[in-house]
Order: sequence, then structure tokens, then C-alpha cells
Amino acid sequence: MATSIATDTDITAAKPPLYNCILNYHVTASKPSAVTHCAVGSFTSSTDVNLIIGRSTHVDIQALTTEGLKGVLTAPIHGVISALKLFRPKAASKDLLLILTEHYKFAILEYNPIGPELITRACGDVKDAIGRPVEAGHLAAIDPDCRAIALHLYDGQLKVLQMEHDGTTLRMAPEASNVRLEESVVIDMAFLAIKPTSAGAGPSSSKAVMGHPVLALLYEDSKAARHVKTYTLNLKTRELEDGPWSQGNLDAGSSKVIPVPYPLGGAIVVGENVLTYFNTQQPTRSTQIKPNTAIQSWCAVDADGSRYLLSDFAGGLHLLVLAHADNRVAGLKVQTLGRTTSTSCMSYLDSGYVFLGSKGGDSQLIKLHAEPISSPSSAAAPAGAAAADGGVTGSGSAAVSDVNSDEGPNHVEVVDSWPSLAPIVDFIVMDLERQGQGQMVACCGCFQDGSLRVVRNGIGIHEAAAMDLPGIKGIWSVRRSWMDAYDSHLVLSFVGETRLLEISEDDVLDEATISGFDSDGQTLLAATTLHDQLLQVTSSSVRLVSSTTGQLLHEWSPANATHNNSSNGGSTSITLAAASPCQVLIASGGGLVWLLDVSESGRLEEVSGTVMDAEVACLDITPVGADSNKATLAAVGTWAMQVQLLSLPSLKPVTTEELGSEIIPRSVVLANFEGQAYVLCGLGDGQLHNWRLQSETSTLTDHKKVVLGTKPILLSSFTSQGQRNVFAASDRATIIYSNNKKLLYSNLNENEVAFMCSFTTSSFPDSLALVKGQQLSLGAINGIQKLHIRTVPLGEQPRRIAHQPATRTLGVATINTSASIGAADIGKGYLRVFSDTTFDLLASHQLGPQEIPTALTSMAFGSGAADASAEGTTAGGASEESGAFFIVGTAVIKLTEVEPSKGYIILLSHTPGSNSLTVVETLEVHGAVYNLCEFQGKLLATVNNKVHLYRWAAAAGGRQELVSDCSPIGVQVLCLHLAVR
Repeated sequence: MATSIATDTDITAAKPPLYNCILNYHVTASKPSAVTHCAVGSFTSSTDVNLIIGRSTHVDIQALTTEGLKGVLTAPIHGVISALKLFRPKAASKDLLLILTEHYKFAILEYNPIGPELITRACGDVKDAIGRPVEAGHLAAIDPDCRAIALHLYDGQLKVLQMEHDGTTLRMAPEASNVRLEESVVIDMAFLAIKPTSAGAGPSSSKAVMGHPVLALLYEDSKAARHVKTYTLNLKTRELEDGPWSQGNLDAGSSKVIPVPYPLGGAIVVGENVLTYFNTQQPTRSTQIKPNTAIQSWCAVDADGSRYLLSDFAGGLHLLVLAHADNRVAGLKVQTLGRTTSTSCMSYLDSGYVFLGSKGGDSQLIKLHAEPISSPSSAAAPAGAAAADGGVTGSGSAAVSDVNSDEGPNHVEVVDSWPSLAPIVDFIVMDLERQGQGQMVACCGCFQDGSLRVVRNGIGIHEAAAMDLPGIKGIWSVRRSWMDAYDSHLVLSFVGETRLLEISEDDVLDEATISGFDSDGQTLLAATTLHDQLLQVTSSSVRLVSSTTGQLLHEWSPANATHNNSSNGGSTSITLAAASPCQVLIASGGGLVWLLDVSESGRLEEVSGTVMDAEVACLDITPVGADSNKATLAAVGTWAMQVQLLSLPSLKPVTTEELGSEIIPRSVVLANFEGQAYVLCGLGDGQLHNWRLQSETSTLTDHKKVVLGTKPILLSSFTSQGQRNVFAASDRATIIYSNNKKLLYSNLNENEVAFMCSFTTSSFPDSLALVKGQQLSLGAINGIQKLHIRTVPLGEQPRRIAHQPATRTLGVATINTSASIGAADIGKGYLRVFSDTTFDLLASHQLGPQEIPTALTSMAFGSGAADASAEGTTAGGASEESGAFFIVGTAVIKLTEVEPSKGYIILLSHTPGSNSLTVVETLEVHGAVYNLCEFQGKLLATVNNKVHLYRWAAAAGGRQELVSDCSPIGVQVLCLHLAVR
């Protein structure tokens, strides 16, 4: 059967079919991240080194530069990519790109720098009306002389596309021809390099000498034995003829054929235990590799084919060297270089840089070193590695970092990494604060690359500059004039000193001085006043400085206070300060509070003072009324776990709100969002309380609280793109804003932010200055919300996940598949319990021998199941009405069984604060438990092809057990999915 081919038709402009989806709406939140194919060559020009990456439905073109890989173009493809190859016709100056899709469409693309864009040089449909599609996936091979493309799409059949290129025009044969294969199950195939016409002689190679391509096929027969055979493709008759050599009964598990370029020639067959080199002109050479090493990908290092990189399923990276002399291979040598991600494809770029593409983990750019280097830091070790011993067996992957020393020297340095969500095996969506902003927690990755990925919508910051400045205790920006559009200085507070940074004309932050500032004291507050003065508050005094001359204008200290003078007991230390454009609010020990006015004449005038009922923990006087320059209310958080509103200027209490917590408030702010005033209060444990402020009555209503992180929150107001926002600095930095009169919380792509202030200059417009650890950085907020992905490494394969709101935990069923652990541990099943906030490993339970988890849910039995699951459980464990269980469904795997004949339903209870799981009930069932879910306070389970319903009932001895509530319902197929409505 022939297939017509079109040339010079742009298939990238083709429109996908339009389906009737009037009632449906869907968008792609994240582009495909799994890398299935990659190739390296000169695609954009003859001098460029390009990396072509295939990600499902997208092609990403990268260029190798002195700064690393740089994106050139990303193009969508109307179909899932099944094959991707770069090739260069003889007379061409740069490479062309062959793409084949799972829908049997192919295209040959060329890069056009004008645009830039991809131009389709040839395309066609290679689908046949009859034929059995291959089960192992499409295979594509291109003749080294670029005369033919071979496609294996159907069992027992090879499709051949012939082509010619004169340097400017690609000419394809008008039809694709089908060639019959005797081998029905083809594992891999590749065109081999042949000698020039003047080289070689003899009957075994006469057909190759005539110039016909030679194709090597690795196939499996009906007895599961694997063989390799070569064919000569006669381009005139379009038939396959016997090739120069063949080899039967290869190493079990042989999976790859690596063509070796001329002058060595021949091919390398990759098996599970042996690597073998075949060439009809030379003796066969082979070498042993580590047993059960399933090589998944390979790439050539040298153009002459003397070195190859091999990657196995467990992430082991190996170097294969063909020792040769006088163009004859003398032997093969394999050296293990180190451990990387589990790859699906790889490409050697240049100068030791290698791209590792993965569809089961993060893709990486690595650099190979000739000499051993230190192994990767254990910081990437799974959470289980740090778990306590009591009842926690520790994630099996925790041993990964322990065995690296036994794998030999490490020659691999990870230069860059691209996070991937693939494959998502299971996921949940949880809204911990019940604010309508859920986050997805997904089981991702394969083998030792398994992880939990926490996906949430958030705002990004583009970092423009950074510098190392350890020990920063506070940061503020000031302007030379109140009306200036740009900030002039950054004020940095340290223990016992204050430093100033000034933006120079060369856009460089240089250290500066202002004579009126106290550089020997720790600054508590710095600001620009309404009357063009600079304000500095230290622990000893409040200083007002001229913004033009830098001279001290006036100074006030608690020792000179006229109010509270009899109550301060001689205290001269300021602990807290807040400012409006023309006011300063000061707090000292013993609950003393003073209000100062900043006069236009350059003086600090004490207006009033008061003594609070408890020590002051935080305060703010941001104006939220009609006058944007002068505050009429002050918000004060105290050590009595209260938030009070004080009327200004009298400092008389107006409203008091109890926090209902034992945690001290660390920060309070008055903010105005969309015309509505709010009071926000951040606590020391990461909780944020907010109230609506009724301006007419100065009362607080609509109290809500959310959890932003686990560390103290420092709140700061700032303006971005004309919109007022509040920045919550913590271990999970958050921007608080309003939309449609509702407060929203967007996470930042920055963690562990200690301090923040706005810093706007001509060079850094609309920017923020952030203090993260020992670093000061400047960056601009990206107004577009993006997905932010947090990785929780497991080091083992996650299979199922369930959320238990009662104990604020996540249950994750995993299988230890890491080859680094040892054969005795491979395939062991576990239930891991993590905190749903910090994702720390809390407890672990190991399943029995040959038992793997297949289903997982969290539920409480009885009529009050829904309430119990949401509100909590008693310290004594689970009960009929109020307890929440983790329920694991398992299957016992036996090699002699097609389908499991035995499995278990296991009920486990986790008590908050403990590091162990208690097995409450174990029920044996006749098959694999594929699904578990709650149904009207009872447990619904699918076991092989039957649906069971269980209830939690009383048994003898005062205990409870799972009891079948009705006869199982049998169907004719396996019950792999179950849903309840």
C-alpha cells in the first residue's frame, strides 16, 4: 500500500479539529514537562550547536552559548511526538528535523531565522488502512547518507520514505513504500555506516559496496529469544535483501542497537548483562556490565564512535569506550561515572556538557569531569532520611545517599535542572485555609526520582541584582523628597550599626553616609516624611534629619518625654516604632506608647502618651481614612494575645480583639484594599488574622485566619503597578491583595524571606528589596499569576495519596524501586505519613513481603463520618463515629499468577504528635484491591472484578472490625476505577 507525500506544505499552520464543547472549558495550566526525545546538531545555522527537545506536543529549540543553553523557539505540534531525528543531507549547510507523531503524521522541518519560524519542507500521512500497530512504540531510522527514512509502525512491516537533496531543495519520493518483515516484534533498528565504494570487497559486502543502505534489526521471536539481523535496502526495487551479518540468541533483555560510524563501522548491541560489538569485517567483541542494568538511553560522545554514554533505569551513567587501533576494535571498556536522573533520552553537547532528558523525573544539564569530584549534597535526600527511629522505618530512598560511596568515584556535576511533573500517578487538591485557593499535591516521578509535587498558583519575582550581606535585621527605603518618584537610599539595620546604600548614576549600589543618621545604633524604622525630612528611629532616640543637607534637625528620646514620665521608671529604650507621613508612634518597655507629630519646621512634637495593659508586641499607624497623610487610628498587638485599636491623637482604646491563641503577634498593619479598610495581624507560628475595619464605628468585623507558613510573619505595605498590596515575609512569602472585595493570598516563588521594602529607581522600576538568609536582592514582581511547584523528594515510587484533615496529615503509599538499595528491598511497599503543612515525614508503616499498595483513602466510619474527618479525632485513636483512618488496599504479587489472588485492606490510625502508625484492622480479600472510597459512612472497595461494601461493626471482646454489608457485585472486567456521586 502506498502513501502519498506532500512537499513544501506548512503543516504547522494546520488547524486542529473543532469539537462540540459548548458546555466545557479547559485550558493548559502547565505545558508538557516530560522530555521524550532530544537531538543535537546545527539546526539554526551551520555554526550553531543546537539542542532539540521534544516534550509531548511541543518542540523546544535551544542554542548552546557561553552562558549555557538559551531558548531560541518553542513550537507546538498538532500531535504527540513519537520520533524526532536530526539529519543533514550531503549538500546542505545545516540540519533538518524529522518529526513523527502518534497519529502517523510526519514532517521534515527547517529553521527560518526570519520570524523566527519553522518551515515545513515535506509532510505526509503514513497511516495504513490495515495492519496491527506496534505495541512498543514507533521506530524511525535515517540512512547516514540521507537517502531513505525507515519507519516501523505496524507489526511485520517497514515503511520506507526515499528522499534527495540538492542543497536548496528537498525532494521526496511521491509515495512511501511498504516492505514486508519476517520479524514481527522489532525491539530497535538503526541504519549502519558502510564503507566507500573503493573500500572492501567480497560477497558478504557486495550489496553494501554498491551503495545501498544497510539496516540492522533487533527483534524477538515467538520463544522470547532476541536476535539481531542486517538487511540491505535496495532503493531501486524497494525491497529488503539479506545483509552482511546476523547474530542469534543475544543476551536476554537486549534492547538497543547503536550504529558505529565509519571507519570503525558495525554496531553495538546493548543487553542487560553484556555489551557486544558486531562487525562482519572484525572479530566480535563484548564486555560484561553490572547485572540487571537496563540501559534506557545512549548518545555518542565522539564523531568517530569511539566513546558512548549509557544511562540505566536507576539513573546510573556509564561511559563505553571502544579501544581501537588501525580502525579495528580491540575491546570494549565500561566505566561508571556517577548517578543522575532516570533518563529517557540524552545528547552530548560539547566540552563535557550533556543534556539528560527524562519523562520520569527532572531533566538535567550535567558536566562530566575527567577527575572525580565530590558527590551531590545530601540536601536532596528524601524527607524520610531525617525521620526519627521510633516507629519510622525511614524512606527506603534514604539509603540512596548512603550507597553513593559504594558506586565508585563521581564524575558528574549537575549544572542545571528543569522540573517535571510527569508522570502524575495520583493527586489530591486541598484547601488548608478554606479560602478557595487550593493547592494540588501530586505523586510524580519514577523509581528513585519519585517525589511529591506541591503545585499552587502564585506570583513570581524576577531577580535583577543580588549581593551577600549577612546579619541584616531590617530594611527601609527613603527618598530625598516626599514627591520624588524614585527612592534614593536603602537603610540597612544590623546589630549595633546602621548602613546606607545609594544608587549611583552608573546604576550601582554603593555604600553612602548621611551625617544626621546614627550609624552606631540599630535602626528600628526609617522613612521619608511629608515635609521632606528623613526619619530614623533607633533604640535610644527618634531623629529627624534634613533630606537636603543631611544634618540632624531634632532628636527625641523617652527620657525627655512629658507624657508617661512617672510611669517609664527611667526607661530610655525604644522597642518598636511605626510612622505615617507626618506622625511617629513609639513603644517602650512596660507597655509605654507615645505619639509624636512631625512639624514642617523640623521638630518632633510629643502629642500624647499612654500605658497599655500589657507589653507591646507590634504596632502600625498607616492612614486608612479620608486623609492619606495623617492617621486617625493606631493598631497595636500586645503580649496579652490581643489586637487593640487606639484613637489618634488621644491614644484611647477603641476596640479590642482576642486572638484566641497562645502565640504572640509579631506584626500588625492597617491596609486599604479597593476602598475597604482591613487590619492584618501576623503571628509567630505563621498564622495570619484579618478583620474588616468599619470606618464609621472603628469596629472590627468578619474575623478570619489563614496559615501562610510556619515561621513568624512580618507584614509590610507596598504599591506595585498602581495597586496597594501587603507583603507577608515568612518561610513561605505571600502577597496579599484584593479582588472583587475579597482578600487573596498569592505565594511567591521565594522562600525564607525575612524582610522586604519597596525600592523604585530608574534602573529598577517598581521593584522590591528582599532579604533572604545572608543575601540582599532586588527584583520586580511579575503581575501574571503562574504555577509554582515545590518538590518533596521521596527517592521511591509514590503510588497513591490521601489527605486526612482530622490529623492535618497526608498519607502516601510508595514502592521502593531504587536499584541502589539492594535486591532484598526492591518492591517493598510502605505507607508514609507527612505533615500537610511542612511535608515533614511523621510516621511510616512497611507492608508485608511481596505486598504492594494499590489503593489508599482516608475516612471515618459511621453517620458522623464527614464531621469527624474534618474536625479531628480523639487521642485514643479511631472510634465508630469520630475516628479517621488511613485505609490501604494491597495486592500480593506472585510471579506465577496473571492476576493477584490475594490482597489486604489495612486500617491504620495516626495520633497527632506521635511518630508511629497503629494497625487497627487487617482484612484479607481474594484479589488486588484496586480502589477504595467512602460511601455513606461505609467503605466501598473494588477487588479484582468485584465491588464490595464494608461497614465498621462491633465484634466479640469489645473490639470492632470490618464486616461485609452486602453481597459483592461481580462484573466481567477488572474494576480499575471507581467513583461515587
